[in-house]
Amino acid sequence: MRTDTTTLGRTTTTAVRLAAAVVAVVLLAALLVVTRGPAASAAPTLLSQGRPTTASASDSTARTPAKAVDGSTATRWASGRTDAQWLRVDLGRTATVSRVVLRWEAAYAKAYRLEVSSDAKTWRTLSSTTAGKGGVVTTDVSGSGRYVRMLGVQRATTYGYSLWEFQVYGTVTAATAKPTPAPTPSPSTAPSTGVRVTGTQGKWQLTVDGAPWTVRGVTYGPSNADAPSYMADIASTGANTVRTWGTDASSAQLFDAARARGIRVVAGLWLDQGADYVGNTTYKADTLASITKTVTTYRDHGGLLMWDVGNEVMLGQGEAQRVAYAQYVEQVVQAIHRADPGHPVTSTDAWTGAWDYYRQYTPSLDLYAVNSFGGIGWVQQQWRDGGYTKPYLVTETGPAGSWEVPADANGVPRQPTDTAAARAYTDAWRAVTAAPGVALGATMFHYGVENDEPGVWLNLRTDGLKRPSWYAVQQAYRGTVAGNRPPVVGTTTASPSTGVAPGATVTITAPTTDPDGDAVTWRAYTTSRYVDGDGTLRPTAVTRAADGTLRITAPTTAGAWKIAVYALDGHGNVGIGTTSVRVR
Repeated sequence: MRTDTTTLGRTTTTAVRLAAAVVAVVLLAALLVVTRGPAASAAPTLLSQGRPTTASASDSTARTPAKAVDGSTATRWASGRTDAQWLRVDLGRTATVSRVVLRWEAAYAKAYRLEVSSDAKTWRTLSSTTAGKGGVVTTDVSGSGRYVRMLGVQRATTYGYSLWEFQVYGTVTAATAKPTPAPTPSPSTAPSTGVRVTGTQGKWQLTVDGAPWTVRGVTYGPSNADAPSYMADIASTGANTVRTWGTDASSAQLFDAARARGIRVVAGLWLDQGADYVGNTTYKADTLASITKTVTTYRDHGGLLMWDVGNEVMLGQGEAQRVAYAQYVEQVVQAIHRADPGHPVTSTDAWTGAWDYYRQYTPSLDLYAVNSFGGIGWVQQQWRDGGYTKPYLVTETGPAGSWEVPADANGVPRQPTDTAAARAYTDAWRAVTAAPGVALGATMFHYGVENDEPGVWLNLRTDGLKRPSWYAVQQAYRGTVAGNRPPVVGTTTASPSTGVAPGATVTITAPTTDPDGDAVTWRAYTTSRYVDGDGTLRPTAVTRAADGTLRITAPTTAGAWKIAVYALDGHGNVGIGTTSVRVR
């Protein structure tokens, strides 16, 4: 399943030309937008240029944190599209900070704080504002520390935050002229003995610190900052592993939370799915350097299981790109092995045919990986037929996706019922465990909590509520199910379902039982995903008739609308039934 990184989508040739204009007017802008704090005690020196930087996220490998301290106003850092984003520079030694200059791109902060720290853990505010206007902002401050960061509080646009330059001025504290050491790792980041793929043809196993480790996992969707809130729930399913698609500065929170629960991370290293792997040497060089830095940062963390390079890049490519991509992955794998010999490396695609390219062009991989939903039952046979000589990990699996099922009369893909979806997880785990010594485990898709159309289809905890599929994963991993269980919603239908007048009353039949005899309440949502691509769920009023059917009001926009009805038991569980109507 494709999980793309967010892009601003606004870096154009015109924007680059405008950057030159920014330089020309910088003196005027600095006079117009200046926030003055305490006066500096000495003539300031630019301390930040070229220094190591980290950030909460970057929207592209072309707009990394380092771009904000490279001295160029034609390159920039751009964050993810949320308010809680930050950019941090390591000055290398304790300094008295007297001035910070922010050269904002169009995506600026309305509210933000400038902070300083001696250990990158405890922060003191140097300056803050809730009325940012962008442009070039010079702030005189007073404070000392090794690390300085811009902490975004509220965005001014729908994009994230973007800085052409993040400049910190001050003087080095004489008593600490020598660079201070990096912070001492916490116990949760203590090095492990190592993770290995051991054994011989058809008799492989994964070992962690010398002990066998079968991957019983889930893919992880919430933010890294929220990992401490969810890791106990993940562990309660019997999972020992989570898989991600990308690793950045914020991933430390996920690694720490996982390690605290005895869980390991299959850490994704994102490779752009649309990159030109034949000719774009700059992208490949920059990405290789970034990956090497990330691996070096986390290689000693006790929460790390293995590295997973790329996700579903090869399937949609032509032959030349497939070969070039596999060759590039080989370069990445070799670099990872040099930086971190203590953890295996794999690479994920959406079909086992990618393994032919990996066998020929990426021999340094320790194991293969594949995302397979409706076709999971065939993976073991495809491995046999291909004559492969390395084991594999299933990195995504679950019920058949919207791309694998037939459409209903309205052209909307027929989503499996909750019962069928739960059974799919059971069958997937059986398919994995039917290949001992070859399949090293699986990470089920998906531990997500979003309440949207994709979340209705494949999340184990839609809107944070436990689905029957959550319990199916617990049954697979633990061999037993604990606690109150969710309502079971059968095949759901709508009447009328076609030629529906805008705003007309629609009757929904959703036969439902609750295994614990709990009283059930209802919610209903509509989504225009199959009208305009928007997977947002729109709440709609629902009433229950005496005959047990439900009544909702049809949307007023023409097209095929998907409907989801939620049966809630009051114990944090939900059963969901889906159907569709076509509004005329």
